[in-house]
Amino acid sequence: MAKKKTTGISDLLFDEVNPYGAIIGDVVSRPVERFPLESIRPDPGQPRRLLPGDLAEAVSRGELVPVAAMREWLRRAEANPTSTIANDVRELQRLASAVEQHGLINPITIRPAETDDGRYLIVTGERRYWAHVLLVLEQRTIREGEAVESPEKIKAALVSPGVSIRAHQIVENLMREDINVVEKAHGLSALRQELSDDAYRRHSGAGVQKDGGASQLVPWKAVEDALDMSRQYRLRIISVLDLSNEAQELVDHHSLAEATIRPIIEKLKPHPDLQLKALQQVIAWQEAEARGEGDGRQLVPSVRVLVDRLLMSKQIPVAGRSGVQGLDFNKLHNQVRGTLRYIEKLDPKARQALARLVEGQTNATIVQDLQALRDEIDQVLVMLGEKGKRSDF
Repeated sequence: MAKKKTTGISDLLFDEVNPYGAIIGDVVSRPVERFPLESIRPDPGQPRRLLPGDLAEAVSRGELVPVAAMREWLRRAEANPTSTIANDVRELQRLASAVEQHGLINPITIRPAETDDGRYLIVTGERRYWAHVLLVLEQRTIREGEAVESPEKIKAALVSPGVSIRAHQIVENLMREDINVVEKAHGLSALRQELSDDAYRRHSGAGVQKDGGASQLVPWKAVEDALDMSRQYRLRIISVLDLSNEAQELVDHHSLAEATIRPIIEKLKPHPDLQLKALQQVIAWQEAEARGEGDGRQLVPSVRVLVDRLLMSKQIPVAGRSGVQGLDFNKLHNQVRGTLRYIEKLDPKARQALARLVEGQTNATIVQDLQALRDEIDQVLVMLGEKGKRSDF
């Protein structure tokens, strides 16, 4: 969650992000009004669509009205209750219920369509728009305090002229918790391109121009500042694009966590065939965990061991493995005991104070280091025989 307004190119983006994910601040130029739902349509150029692709295209071409598209969407979800579509619909139904009970806490943002029919396109808030469409289809009303409103009108505000529409849409998508690491990586790349294009447009290419007049990419720091994101976290997300296309498709389809696949990204970059083998095993482990047959705490260290074994099976040197020669066991033991003693000295008050220091600092380094330490300790435990308790995980 972005919490600060940065300077420079990222000033175009936002002041804060609200609970429903809408970007507010510089983007809104006029008071919030209630616009007829039928006068608003999703932006066909939106980087990430909620509606299934064919239905979104039909709505964009005017072949389907939104209510009809929603009806078909619900039918598909009911026909395949375990699909991604069904999961999207369930999330939308939860949002619609929240809107029904409390009203739309934050408005969507819209811009005039490039047509003469008086319609508008959504800049941010497509999920809230479809929640209203769902309420209309099911003939439900919205309660706001003692007032009862029709969902056929939705709270919306027009965006300021000249803002970077695509940048706002990309940022909103990146702030969502339900997108996977591949989507995040492509979103970060798209945001960098949009910021670069916008800088080129605003400054006539000054300092951002290549030969031939094309815009040159701005530094990654512009993206990090715009999202209040650490360089380390950004590198971890972007590194997923080092995987082969086939591997990325597996990660995307099965929503594998970045921390889980990190050993695969770090060590199997030059080996696409091993990437696929490793990911297929990780998917099998994850499915076993979903059935209650696995220990999720062992997943990351097991992936590390798997990667090393795959490399050794091809007689590829494993980075960082020098064998037992030169290993000072007593030094390792003393370091472990020293760290343990220090942590044990942190009484509840000290731990609460530490939590307050970390709170609010996005991707705080200490949290990342502790997570890395935990992963390394888990890996050592696996190698020392913990994995023997579970031969398949």
